[in-house]
Amino acid sequence: MKRTRPGEYGAERMVLGLEDVEFLPEPEEPRMLSAIDPEAPGYPAEDYGLPSDLDPGGWKEADAARPARPPLRLPWGLWIIIILLAVLLLTQNLLTSYIEELIPDSEWAYEETGIRDLNSIGLTGAGVRVCLVDTGIDMSHPDLAGVNLVAFRDFVHGTEGDPHDNDATASHGTMMTGILAAQGTFMGAAPGIELIVAAALGADGSSGSENVVADAIEWCWLEQQAHIISLSLGGKPDFATELGTRTEQAVVEALDNGVFVVAAAGNHGGAGQDYPDVSVPANIDDVIAVGAVHRNRTLWSESSAGATTLADGSTRSTPDQKPEVVAPGVMIHSTFVSEELGATWSRSDGTSDATVFVTGALALILERHRGHAALQPAAVGDRAPIDLVKQALADSCDPSPLMQDEHHLRYGYGVLNATAWLDEIEVRLAAST
Repeated sequence: MKRTRPGEYGAERMVLGLEDVEFLPEPEEPRMLSAIDPEAPGYPAEDYGLPSDLDPGGWKEADAARPARPPLRLPWGLWIIIILLAVLLLTQNLLTSYIEELIPDSEWAYEETGIRDLNSIGLTGAGVRVCLVDTGIDMSHPDLAGVNLVAFRDFVHGTEGDPHDNDATASHGTMMTGILAAQGTFMGAAPGIELIVAAALGADGSSGSENVVADAIEWCWLEQQAHIISLSLGGKPDFATELGTRTEQAVVEALDNGVFVVAAAGNHGGAGQDYPDVSVPANIDDVIAVGAVHRNRTLWSESSAGATTLADGSTRSTPDQKPEVVAPGVMIHSTFVSEELGATWSRSDGTSDATVFVTGALALILERHRGHAALQPAAVGDRAPIDLVKQALADSCDPSPLMQDEHHLRYGYGVLNATAWLDEIEVRLAAST
C-alpha cells in the first residue's frame, strides 16, 4: 500500500478491490488513515486540512453540520381555519344527519311511484274528500297553511274544531298530512284534496279504546262523506273474532257504502313475527293493505306479511290477497312540529308512510274519474267500483325481481305505479260503457 502525506489529497490510493474507497488522515492523529466512502456523509473537508470548497468525489457534509431549520410559523387566522376544518370533519356525521332533517329529500318517492307524472297533467286531488284517521294535525307548520281542512275532530278528548296533533313528540299525524297535502318546501301527493282529520290516536300512538277508532271511521264517511279513508294504524289480527270488533264493523260499513279504505299492513314483519296476518283493519277484504319498501325497492324488513288462508279455511284470491301493494316507506321526510325545534321536517319509517302515498295516488285517480257511472255503487253493499279499482291496482303494480308468483305475501302485487294504475282503470271504464 502507498499512502499520501498529511495535508495532501490522495495522489495515490489502494487498488486491491477498493477502488471506490478513499483514505484520509484523521485530524487528531495525521498518522492514522481512515477509509472514506465518498457517497456517505462525513466531516467537513476543512477538518482534514483540505480546502473548504473542495468536493472530493461527491463528498457530503454530515447532517449534524447543517444549520437547523427554523420552526414552521403559521398566521393565527390559518390556525383557526385548520381547527375549524378538523371540528367539521369530526362532526360530519352529526351535521349530515341534522341537515337531512332540515331539508326534505323524499321527492324521489313521488317521482318513482308515478305520482308526479299525474301531478304534471294537472291532477291535485281537487274535489276528492280524504279522511285521515291518525293523531291529528298541527296547522302551525307553514307547509300546511294552504291545506284545505274542511273538518277536524278529536275523538280521544271529545273536542271539535281547534286542529292540533295529540302526538307532541313524533308529530305522526302532521307528518302523514305533509306526505299527502303539503304545499311549501315540498309538495304532497294530492295538495288539492278536501282534507278531513279525525284524531283517534293519543300521544302514545294508541286509541285507548277500540270504540274511538270505530267512531272516527263512522264520522269520516257518514257525517263527512269522505271518498277515501286513510288509516295509518292497525292492531294485531285475531282470527278467533274475525269481524267481531267495532273497528272491523265500521270499516265494512264504509266499504258497503262505496268508500275506499286504505290501511297500513303493519310493522311486525321482522324476525320472530307473531302476527298471523297483516294488521286490522288492513286484513279485511276490499281494504287496500299497504306494505313498505326502500328507495331501491327492496322490502322494508318490518313490513308485515299476509296470510293465504283465513280461520274459516277459505283462501284469499285476487285482488284481495294481502298486502295488495307496497310503496316507499323508509327515510321519508315530511312536516314536523315540536316545542324544541318549532316547525321543521323529520323523517320516519313504516307502512304508515307507504299508506299515504297510495291514498294520494288514489285521490288523483278519483279526481279524474270519480263521476263515472262505473265508479258509483248501485246500492248499499255494491262493491263493484271498489273491485274494479283494486283489480286495476293488482294488474298495474311494478313486480319485484324477487317475486316468483303473481302475488307475494309481503310485496303484494308489487310496487305502486300511479300512472299505470290510472291507465288500467281507464281501460276498464272504457270497457264498461
